[in-house]
Amino acid sequence: MTELEQANASFATTQWTLLQQLKEGDEGVRRAAAERIAQAYWPPVYASALRLTHSPDAAVDLTQGFFADVVFGRNLLERADKDHGTLRSLIRSALRRYATDQWRREMARGRGRVVSLRDLQVEAERRVEGDADTAFDRRWAMALFDEALHRCAKHFVDHGRAAHWKLFEARLVRPALQGIPPPELIGLAAEFGFETGNAATAAVQTVKRRFEMIFRAVVAETVSRPDQIEEEWRAVREAIAGA
Repeated sequence: MTELEQANASFATTQWTLLQQLKEGDEGVRRAAAERIAQAYWPPVYASALRLTHSPDAAVDLTQGFFADVVFGRNLLERADKDHGTLRSLIRSALRRYATDQWRREMARGRGRVVSLRDLQVEAERRVEGDADTAFDRRWAMALFDEALHRCAKHFVDHGRAAHWKLFEARLVRPALQGIPPPELIGLAAEFGFETGNAATAAVQTVKRRFEMIFRAVVAETVSRPDQIEEEWRAVREAIAGA
């Protein structure tokens, strides 16, 4: 088994283990698993809700209501099936059905909040263009991208190569997120302790390869079968490119 296959298997097992806990664990285990998954997937739900409601306040109600009434109340994630579809399609379809149904705001308020208002306010400041489905897919892809960045950073720090990650972040990640030109590599090399420009270039390429492997593995978590990985990987990259 290749390194990429091992990573895919590990991440996918983690993801679907959580879903299995929703079906077989005791009440505490089920609740904890549901909350972990909800925290991972609420940003695309909220991005889509903003398009469906055209109002931040209504989008907050729709997001909270969807998780309280559908994800938890109707056990949406317990219906996730490894033999059918992806988590992205399951959640997006359920949200659209919920949005066209009656807005059960009273029920959502009565059951408490799944996502903090501060998180929702921060999320509202992120501009995601497109209609409801496009916004969902783009924010979904961005959430997976953010998770891959976190895991990649942790990998290099844990392996004693924090300078590799800091160089990659300064050279590629920050400029891409801020929409600015990347700084000169030779200056970054000296800043982060690389003796030559060639050494810095090699370090950036090392992190870039590892990041792509991790990003692909994160995407693989959200599909149910290996034959779905390529299609979902392509869809996520297209969503990122269009964001």
